[in-house]
Amino acid sequence: MANVLVDTSVWVDYFRGTPSPAAAKLDGLLEERRVFLCGTVELELLQGAKAGEKDMLEDLLSALPYLDSERVDFQTAGFLLNGLRSKGLMVPASDGLIAALCLRHQCPILTLDKHFDHFHQVKKLKA
Repeated sequence: MANVLVDTSVWVDYFRGTPSPAAAKLDGLLEERRVFLCGTVELELLQGAKAGEKDMLEDLLSALPYLDSERVDFQTAGFLLNGLRSKGLMVPASDGLIAALCLRHQCPILTLDKHFDHFHQVKKLKA
């Protein structure tokens, strides 16, 4: 089975202890060591961390395999987002970059964010 890039929306549920299918799926993926991390998700998680959570968060995140962003990812994200904008859809650039990473690495995404429904080329993992 392929590794999965987990979006910030799922991590937030997981860390809050919110009982949800996505949080349960993430727990299983962590046990199987099938979770990827990328810079955008790490940035969003650290940005929202409370003072007492930072050390635990850094320890967990540093243990995950990391997908580095390259120039081609930014270019792909730009083209993806431009195509959506031409259809009247405004999606955050950060989501476009995450989608581009999924495409280049051919990995699915686990997310609760409806913006990813617009990236039809990206496989979404069902929770």
